[in-house]
Amino acid sequence: MIGPLPHILEQPLIPTPLHGLNPRSIMGRAKWDVMRRQVYAKYDHTCAACGVRARNAKLKKYLEAHESFEINWAKKQMTLISMEPLCHACHAFVHSGLLEVKLQAGKVSKETAAVILGHGVGVLAQSGGKMPPASDYLCRKLGLKHGLPVGAAPRRTTWSGWTMVWDGTIYPSPYKTEAEWRRAMAERRY
Repeated sequence: MIGPLPHILEQPLIPTPLHGLNPRSIMGRAKWDVMRRQVYAKYDHTCAACGVRARNAKLKKYLEAHESFEINWAKKQMTLISMEPLCHACHAFVHSGLLEVKLQAGKVSKETAAVILGHGVGVLAQSGGKMPPASDYLCRKLGLKHGLPVGAAPRRTTWSGWTMVWDGTIYPSPYKTEAEWRRAMAERRY
């Protein structure tokens, strides 16, 4: 078994031009299911960030596969570096931007968002980690105090030219413009 890796919770948000571009969307559901099950087994069915076994996890009693990326803001390139299993609370914490969207859409209650944020804060506090800016923003929006240092915000960048690298293949952004992205997000069901 691999020990907990709480730094996973400190990852920056995915650059907006690359939303929706991931191994699952590229390889298809069947191959993705095989890959994610291998990842779960590699970690003995425990969350890579907090170490909880799937059956003992908060909110949902299963794991979710999470892709970790290295983001090169100067090159506008995001490279897949690993995949880890996360409990639902850790995974929702990593994706605080999506958590905020779901909260605004009424798909997640304030109470559930507070549980997710509190869980992530607890994991980061134990490890001496830094609060991601998006999670900090959502905490402040909900009136939750955490006491953690806040990590650096990602740099602003222009829209075009972003790519994702996975297994040596370069994939362009699925959206040519911000307007195209906004239309797609408006149609998306969360």
